[in-house]
Amino acid sequence: MAEDNDNKTEPATEKRKADARRDGNVAMSRDVTTAALLLGGIGLLALLAGPGIHQLTDVVRLGLTMSFEPVVHTSLTLDQIHSLVVQVGLKSMLLMLPFLAGLALIGIGASLVQTGFLWKSSLPCDIGRLNPIKGFGRLFALRSVSEMIKAVLKIFIVGGIGAFILWQDLPHLPELVDYDVWGLLTVMGWMTLKVTAVIVGAISVVAGVDFLYQRYEWERSLKMTVQEVREEHRDTEGDPLIKSRVRSVQRDMMRKRMMAAVPEADVVVTNPTHLAVALKYDTARMAAPVVVAKGAGHLAERIRAVARQHGVAVVENKFVARTLYKLVDVGREIPADLYRAVAEILAFVFRARGLTSERVAR
Repeated sequence: MAEDNDNKTEPATEKRKADARRDGNVAMSRDVTTAALLLGGIGLLALLAGPGIHQLTDVVRLGLTMSFEPVVHTSLTLDQIHSLVVQVGLKSMLLMLPFLAGLALIGIGASLVQTGFLWKSSLPCDIGRLNPIKGFGRLFALRSVSEMIKAVLKIFIVGGIGAFILWQDLPHLPELVDYDVWGLLTVMGWMTLKVTAVIVGAISVVAGVDFLYQRYEWERSLKMTVQEVREEHRDTEGDPLIKSRVRSVQRDMMRKRMMAAVPEADVVVTNPTHLAVALKYDTARMAAPVVVAKGAGHLAERIRAVARQHGVAVVENKFVARTLYKLVDVGREIPADLYRAVAEILAFVFRARGLTSERVAR
């Protein structure tokens, strides 16, 4: 197993990453979600604290009024108690609902930022995972132990930072005896806010480092061997031998179609020996002459031989032959820049055949 891991030296391909993502294997840090929830929670508390305190005061006032009013106390029935509990419960729930809904959206958003939209069509049911012996094995696996050590280190780091901030304020705590209620609440609120801000900042830094580490671990776990990369490329792009054979067959078919079109051509323009381009011009169906066949070397020799065999004129014009061979594909019309040169060649061929001046002009 260790030897296999040592052989995985190639970075994961996009296909392997996509397959891992489809299986739910993505890089994700829980600390990022925790930091986002803490930051979002502080922001929501700051935003909702004012209205929330007023609503909470009304709820407490209602409960105290109903509990200590003498008239109500002497004539209080079970229905009234039930109504009071329901009313207080609904107001408390409505008070907490925006805060909880905001935290839920923040948690979902923090996960989506890391993983994007991820959906697994089915969850595999593995009965073997219910085995307690295997469960203890997973609990004490190397990865689980490392995660536990990291969690303990995070707690010590964050807790140490919070304790250090509180330690700085300890000499001022005896002075709080002389404060009134509102002054005491103000000082305690400020101390709480300061400690919370420092702790959340530390957690945010830890979360950033942990996300980079999780990303690194994810990339490392998806590394591939050279053979796996080759096999994936072959499965994606096809077997090179088969593709080469297909291209060879396609070239042969194209050559056969070209050679079958040469007898119908009006002229073959040559280089004179290295290149050959066959042209056809049907005034009734074509706006300009069309290249029906072209070739170099041995193929050019075959085109010339077939042309002579079927009485197709072979004309030497190095410039036209080279230009048509480089710029025009088989089945395409010639470019406008060559109209004049090709027209002169066709006119010469038509006159040699004894065609009428009307056909030559066309």
